[in-house]
Amino acid sequence: MANASAWFALGGVAIAGVLGLVTAALNHRWGERTRISTYREQEGRAIRDQRREACHDYLVATNAFWQAMDQLNLTAIRGEEVDRSEYLRAANNTLQDTYVYLTISCGAKVREVADSYQGKLYELAGEAQDVTRDQWGKLSGKTHQPRQDLREAMRQELGVRD
Repeated sequence: MANASAWFALGGVAIAGVLGLVTAALNHRWGERTRISTYREQEGRAIRDQRREACHDYLVATNAFWQAMDQLNLTAIRGEEVDRSEYLRAANNTLQDTYVYLTISCGAKVREVADSYQGKLYELAGEAQDVTRDQWGKLSGKTHQPRQDLREAMRQELGVRD
């Protein structure tokens, strides 16, 4: 009978050992899955934040460029001689820098719409010095829909819901 008790005790120890190993393996697997899931969430959040920053900075730069063009128009209307390229240089440099960051941070749809919007701004820049204030208002109105389209593409990419 003592022999049977020893085997029974040994079997209990073996079962406990196997259960301990299985528990450790499962805990490791679950911990690894949790770590990977957390990493992916953090990575996704970082990418979304980078895109949000790129979009924000680009919209701010396009706004500054538009304001510089508006001031160029006012200056020209007052009869002051102005070199358009020099007048818009700082705003254009900022616009170009933020555009580059946007193109490496955002998806194809945002890049496509941003390119189109920037083209409209450059068309407008070419005329800013040569038109009356009324004509300027009508011309600048042509940028409203492309800007709205850009904002909508950005919001869609960022997952912003109304």
